[in-house]
Amino acid sequence: MAVIAVAGIGGVAVGTMPVVSERSVATVATTVDPAQLYNSAQQKFAAGDVPGGLDAIKQALSIVPVDPDALALQAIWSDQADDAATRQAALARLGGINPALATAARNIIEGVAAAAQIVPDTTPKTVAGRAAIVVLGFGLNRDGKMAPELVRRVTAGKSQAETTTTAPIVVTGGVPKAGITEAAAMKKWLVANGVDAARITEEGRSGSTVANAQNTAEILRAQGVSNIILVTSPNHIRRGAADFAAVGLRTVATVTTATDIAKYATPLTRDQQKGIRLEATRTAKIPATRQLGLPLPENLPDTGPGLITEFGGKLLETLLGTGSSEAN
Repeated sequence: MAVIAVAGIGGVAVGTMPVVSERSVATVATTVDPAQLYNSAQQKFAAGDVPGGLDAIKQALSIVPVDPDALALQAIWSDQADDAATRQAALARLGGINPALATAARNIIEGVAAAAQIVPDTTPKTVAGRAAIVVLGFGLNRDGKMAPELVRRVTAGKSQAETTTTAPIVVTGGVPKAGITEAAAMKKWLVANGVDAARITEEGRSGSTVANAQNTAEILRAQGVSNIILVTSPNHIRRGAADFAAVGLRTVATVTTATDIAKYATPLTRDQQKGIRLEATRTAKIPATRQLGLPLPENLPDTGPGLITEFGGKLLETLLGTGSSEAN
């Protein structure tokens, strides 16, 4: 008689198959840890090994097929690998488990593709509909004064503000120097140069482009704004646009400084998109690592008995196929 015990939901899955005979009883245990596979996948994606990362994610999903973060990664990185069938299947499955994360994954996929095509230019844009101007920060000098590149960014922001005269403006950047944040320094400069202070909101908490996007999204969501005109340097514009896409803000126009602009005249190749794709997943708060163990995904929808059957069946197949054995 064969008995299978599955223990440790929230820990590890352990398959134990005691085989009873008149002569002896032998027990062999196998540990299957999808979190380790997930972490391995994220390490491979970070190192640029997309096929290796996708293989590890596929293995993790063979154990927990309803893991939303793993499905999101499978969709996002299958797009990098130009595997449309796997991307669409993962998005469809994710949509039934976590619709918000499915939307974020689609935003990343579409946002990275759009960001890769941006060719920086310094001309202010006329934009139809409601959009906010977002000016990204740059490290201040020790005395709290703006570095030359930040002056160039905020000057480009002023030009855009004069073109779209009713657009709200968000200036972003924390990391205070001499008690002054980048956002505060930028607002002060804009007001001193004729921009109405009532148009300007400071996002002065962030210390990275990832946090710029996350915090600005909170501000603009409260204002009902989802489209932005992004202002930054040429070497930063594509990464910024991808990060803002990951939080649901669509870049409808861009303005950059002229700094080294000729270096960025060619759109990114697919291989060159890996870096902005990786950072976009971090911006969307898809975990970079997992605690070891096998936690069940939280807040799963009621999809009927088939879900439990499928999950149990996959786990059982894994346990039986990775080390359980018989002995007399």
